[in-house]
Amino acid sequence: MLTRISAGMVSAETEIEILPSLRFGRLYTTMVDGKKVYLSTDGQLLCEHGELASTISFWNSIEKRAKIDGTEPPPRGGFQTPSICDCATTEGLHYKLPDDVCLPARPPSLFEFLESNDAEVIKVKGRDARRIPHTDSPMFVSTIGTLTCRDGASRRSLIKKSKTQLESKRLPTCGCKLKALSLHGGLKGLQLGKYSKLKVPE
Repeated sequence: MLTRISAGMVSAETEIEILPSLRFGRLYTTMVDGKKVYLSTDGQLLCEHGELASTISFWNSIEKRAKIDGTEPPPRGGFQTPSICDCATTEGLHYKLPDDVCLPARPPSLFEFLESNDAEVIKVKGRDARRIPHTDSPMFVSTIGTLTCRDGASRRSLIKKSKTQLESKRLPTCGCKLKALSLHGGLKGLQLGKYSKLKVPE
């Protein structure tokens, strides 16, 4: 059972969250069993992990087929960016939104969203960098859009280090590895830094 929330009950200014899928969403309703349904910035209903009904249905069909065949299904989301979603049903994600619903606004940048939510902050070359949640390794984004590890090494330099066997004082000394944010659909096209026009590729 799903209780619809109209624009009169939830305003456009209601705080949004960044869900495990790295999609932005505002709580739309809570089902009778306690499971939460979120409304994305582009008007789609998401499970509490931030996944779409179509994605969950696809995973369920693969897992059902694997069980019949006696094989092990691949991890949800793939090996590169596995999802923590374990939803076995898409109940509550197929309802039509009322005409008067207010969609949550997408933040102007990832940094500003994290800043407004008081995310963990470190200093990288004198600039603030805020921690991005739901990533395998601690990842931070600076005010100018640089993605770094906790040690302050940029993702670009970490990639360069992984491709060379030569030692260099210009390369990071830590062993951190950071995955690409472009693999997560919720951040595509979003400006990363507060002062940078750098965006996650479409």
